[in-house]
Amino acid sequence: MRTIKERIMTVGHFAWSRALLLQIILQDEGIDCFIVPKETVLPRGYVDIRVKEVDIEKALKIIKTSLDNIDTTKEKAFERIKTVRRILVPVDFSDISLNACRFAATLANKYKAELKLLHVYYNPSFDISPYSDHYSYQIKFVESLREIEKSARESMLKLENRMHSWCEREGFTQCTISTKLINGLSADEILKYSESYNPSMLIIGTRGMTHDNYKAFGRIASDILENSKIPVLALPVGSAKTIRDIKNLLYITDFDPDDYAAINRLIQFMSPFGIAIHCVHISFLEKKSWEKVKMEELMEHLQTQYIDTDIRFDNILSDNVINGIETYIRHNEINALAMTTRKRSLLEKLIVPNFTRKIFSETGKPLLVFQAKED
Repeated sequence: MRTIKERIMTVGHFAWSRALLLQIILQDEGIDCFIVPKETVLPRGYVDIRVKEVDIEKALKIIKTSLDNIDTTKEKAFERIKTVRRILVPVDFSDISLNACRFAATLANKYKAELKLLHVYYNPSFDISPYSDHYSYQIKFVESLREIEKSARESMLKLENRMHSWCEREGFTQCTISTKLINGLSADEILKYSESYNPSMLIIGTRGMTHDNYKAFGRIASDILENSKIPVLALPVGSAKTIRDIKNLLYITDFDPDDYAAINRLIQFMSPFGIAIHCVHISFLEKKSWEKVKMEELMEHLQTQYIDTDIRFDNILSDNVINGIETYIRHNEINALAMTTRKRSLLEKLIVPNFTRKIFSETGKPLLVFQAKED
């Protein structure tokens, strides 16, 4: 059994631009690295660079070498910075995906990021039974595919123009909008493209035009959250329209070691917006003594490392985890949730209900999901 204690240590205090360069260099060396703003507005001001305690000696050596040779490493780091300042939004041209685009734009503008709108326009599931003649079918197939592609390009152009107009009205001058069209199966192509594009976050709206049997949680969204290696923010219909609508965010912790890395990333994402983070554990039926120890350990670590961030802690008792979360949401005016999830085995998928999907469907709140690293 792994211990949760995996301390995050500060290795230096740098100007934002220098910190971003060093973060890229450290990550390229395999070190999990976090930038923690000391002010509420980016990119101005100074920030801390933090790493896991086990990596601190290696990180300090790399930082010293990099600062001594900053001119030779700067060009490479600048190229990698482009991947950090990226947000990917899959779209299907529904109102819900438009809301996801606008929400993403509020983040992109703050971080001077590129906002990439991605549409997978073709699902190869034609019913070929009416076409007995192979040649006739091929002709019909090509014509249909061209028509679908043409329609997708027209819809994407309209969406791009709509987003440019909206950003101009909102005064968002710091984000760049670009688009991408791909032919294939939606979830597969979105996951594949996200790995090559390497954004800092993937934002999806649910549900879109395709309705299925997953209640408020679409099939494509479910596949993406379960398999994405990149943090995914799922926005349900009728939820927050912009990041400004989120004042209180609930992080659901089960005292897993990956919580430390996830919460560091969460603070990095949310701290510029003054969002209060609630770290909450749900005790089932009774509170165990070890849960109190784990919560105190997590509290001590985070309060020491993030003295300028509003982080609250609670360990609540419930006979039903979902009900306990819903009760906490009502009593604390929670606007969004976050959690770390693990990739399930085939047997678990067949037997164990998808907890992430259930939380999302029952609460109806935006949900930010971090994927735990595989052992």
